[in-house]
Amino acid sequence: MIEAVLIITKQGTSRFIKIYSEDESQLDKEILTKNIFNEIVQAKDSSIIFDFEYMKLKRKLVYRLYGSIYIIFIIDEAENELAMLDFISVMMSILDEVFKGISELHLIMNPEKLYLIIDEMISGGIVIETSKTEIISNYMEKMKD
Repeated sequence: MIEAVLIITKQGTSRFIKIYSEDESQLDKEILTKNIFNEIVQAKDSSIIFDFEYMKLKRKLVYRLYGSIYIIFIIDEAENELAMLDFISVMMSILDEVFKGISELHLIMNPEKLYLIIDEMISGGIVIETSKTEIISNYMEKMKD
């Protein structure tokens, strides 16, 4: 299961956080962002960190750097890390098409669009759609309403 999706900058600034775990109210998002950023900076070349502590449980961080932003997933032991890396690529491809070239500024100026797109792809921590055409058409329909 996907526990959380985060987008942070190379400087450690949070641009997007969506938490799917039940105990999200107990979580300090600022501390979580700092912990994740520190882990990523220490890992350097890796795209997967296996022993990340999240809500007192061992989880995995799967992430990719695109330009000046990190796309990060916190996942449990049942989730496949390589599938998540592929999912990140699909997600970025969709964001790139919707925003006509994704940048940090798009995330700052259009957070509602980002939430809509990610909600089309993930529901309750489960990937529900990976078809680029389906996601974009559903997104466009919702934007008309």
